[in-house]
Amino acid sequence: MAKTKNTHVFQSDIKHYDKIRDILRYLYMFGSSSKEELVKKKLSKSISSFYDTKQRIENYIDGEYLQEHKSNEKGSGKKYRFMYDPFVCPVNYLAETYQNCSYVIDDFIFYFCLMQSFTDPEFHQLPYEYAPDDYSDIDDCMSFDQEFTITELITTLQIVFDTNQELLEYLNDISGNAEHSELLFTLPKVRARISELKDIGILVNAKEDKYRLADDIFKNLDANELTDLKLMSQFFYNCSFLTIPGYYLSSTINEYAQANFVSEIDSFYNKQDNPVFFYKNTRLQNVIDDDVAWSILSAIHSTDAIKYKYRTKSGTLKDCTALPMKLVIDYQYGRQYFFCYDYDFKGFIMQRLSSVSEVTVAKNMKPSQRFEFIEGYTKDTDIHKVYLDTYSQRIEKVWNIAMGESLTDVLIHFHFAPESYSKQLSRLKATRHHGIIVELGDGNIDYTVSVQNELELVPWIRSYGASAIVDKTSNPYLAERLKNDWKEALTQYGAF
Repeated sequence: MAKTKNTHVFQSDIKHYDKIRDILRYLYMFGSSSKEELVKKKLSKSISSFYDTKQRIENYIDGEYLQEHKSNEKGSGKKYRFMYDPFVCPVNYLAETYQNCSYVIDDFIFYFCLMQSFTDPEFHQLPYEYAPDDYSDIDDCMSFDQEFTITELITTLQIVFDTNQELLEYLNDISGNAEHSELLFTLPKVRARISELKDIGILVNAKEDKYRLADDIFKNLDANELTDLKLMSQFFYNCSFLTIPGYYLSSTINEYAQANFVSEIDSFYNKQDNPVFFYKNTRLQNVIDDDVAWSILSAIHSTDAIKYKYRTKSGTLKDCTALPMKLVIDYQYGRQYFFCYDYDFKGFIMQRLSSVSEVTVAKNMKPSQRFEFIEGYTKDTDIHKVYLDTYSQRIEKVWNIAMGESLTDVLIHFHFAPESYSKQLSRLKATRHHGIIVELGDGNIDYTVSVQNELELVPWIRSYGASAIVDKTSNPYLAERLKNDWKEALTQYGAF
């Protein structure tokens, strides 16, 4: 790692995740790209900055998942792509890119020294790799009963830093420097970090103005129980809207189990060829938007407006201000959106989460400005009920996600063979989102539906093949679109 945050030496930490997010997303969604294409798409400022970003990504993604290959295209050099086969890589490899997000070297030094401060002072501190084969020495070290005031902690941190200088310099190229510890462990910096660790439950108040490590919540669990807990956390993070919190919980349990039950865990997890759960590729790319999704969820919960940047189709970043009301998942394609009121547009829109970055709370907005779309707003208005009612009204005639200014009535003629009629009718009833089915006899069915965007029906109609025909008189544009799609498909297969 670099010595300071201002050095020209490459840093493996990720100060601003948004700088790599767009590249991760683009490579995952579009399959393969050269560095020149990424620069042209404004996803990287230059070729040299791309190489810096690529090196950061490679620190957290195994080389077998981020691959380089030579393109057959004329004038094109190396291209980069992710591995997508869930049977070859059934893991959430993109989650690792969050590992050192927004941290610098001083943060790692601080947390290293902090954990050392709370261990048994009589134990001679040694890294695990230098520990004797007898792990009882390690267990003796884990007596987290030390309590400190902030002033006492500052002194202790400086002592730990000084006594571990040789190790820090050997592992991280951090040279011994007495002034550095005085600059690193100042009262404001230590207080801020103590407050952060207290908020997330790592530290607790032992007495007034004194802090200690929180109790070990896993200490009464054996290896088998920890295994069950890990499997449970894996199950839930494979099903939940947000993946990263569960992913890190599962990883923490695994690390804890390996440190405390070496032989038992080795025999179960470390010798498994494949994990128990296969991570769904339809959701893999969404994990890199988890922090954005969390910021939007928090804003919805707090009824806050947000400012964010939205990447347009041309690649430019547009500044937006909106009031988010609901997170929405398109299960058909695995995409995420949020329903919001846009203050510039003065209306309700559905924004795609994967195009959003740099989300912050819009401060200094009075309630009357924030809720300008609510007629008769008062301080007693139930905002979350307004959110729900507004969303329900706007989404009523939406087929999937796309919203429009007006409704379109679509008429589709179905014809099913007698032997499959009953089965296909049941399928039609199950897969339609709304609309009216009229059975005409002789295998014929007319289906009428009102939607805000008729093009959203295209994938569903195509799934019925030649059995579904859009009425040319009622919906000429949609009928022509489907006709051209079929022609393009036949051309791809060499039929024309």
